[in-house]
Amino acid sequence: MQNRRYYRIVLTVVCFVFAGLNGYRVFTGNYSAFDVFLLVVFLIFGTIYLMALLRKKRDV
Repeated sequence: MQNRRYYRIVLTVVCFVFAGLNGYRVFTGNYSAFDVFLLVVFLIFGTIYLMALLRKKRDV
């Protein structure tokens, strides 16, 4: 199977960036329930990809 390490790194960074943007909207008080939902979803996906990066055996 091909190496998907860089793909996972990019997705992890993107998920945490979008979670940060939604977190900023929640923090400033200008948010809806959908923003909170997206914050939680991006945090969950970012954590999943981070765990996949940490658990993956590194073949160098």
